[in-house]
Amino acid sequence: MRLLTTAAFDRGKGEDTFGAKDEDWQLYKLMSRDNDDDDEGPDEDDAELARISSRLQDLDPTFVPKLETGTSQNAEVPRVRPLTQEDFQIVFGVERFRCPEILFNPNWIGVDQVGLDEMTGVSMRRLPFKDESLESRLTSSILLTGGSSLFPGIVERLEAGIRMIRPCGSPIKIVRALDPVMDAWRGAAAYASGPQFHTQTFSKMDYYEKGEDWLRSYQLKYSL
Repeated sequence: MRLLTTAAFDRGKGEDTFGAKDEDWQLYKLMSRDNDDDDEGPDEDDAELARISSRLQDLDPTFVPKLETGTSQNAEVPRVRPLTQEDFQIVFGVERFRCPEILFNPNWIGVDQVGLDEMTGVSMRRLPFKDESLESRLTSSILLTGGSSLFPGIVERLEAGIRMIRPCGSPIKIVRALDPVMDAWRGAAAYASGPQFHTQTFSKMDYYEKGEDWLRSYQLKYSL
């Protein structure tokens, strides 16, 4: 491009008239010849590289020349180590208790809601207790079910969180279901098949017709 610019300036005596004549375009042919001559350079370099590689092989039998630019062969065959039990193990550190702790601190993953312990304490405060014996019976019979209840130590963690919310000295007892994965489904199936299911529930049409305010004033009837 520098040659073309110089030729255009000299040809037009300071004016950009390059290309007005057919002879001006002969420079492209000359430049293409120069590029062809430059392409012959790598062949000579490859020949020199092959000669040096051959010389290095004579001096060092373990030397392996490069086949292509950026690729090479290892001089030694890599040693194969037999697999052991440690190769199939995944070591967990603090993740073992940080993952279940999300149930008590949902804000760690950006969920804006209270944890399991605070939710349980709020539910207890909202119950209209009129009998102290009934309150103690409820706080002493908290049932923990679901697959997440199988985490080791989750019962103790939930109890410690509830004691920080409840009044000091309140009786709190948490038990885990025998089959936490399926007990909730079995209980719901038995409740839905009972004769009083229709008297203790309402339909979707009632909710659509009467709205959310009616749902808040609706009193669920159940027996302890």
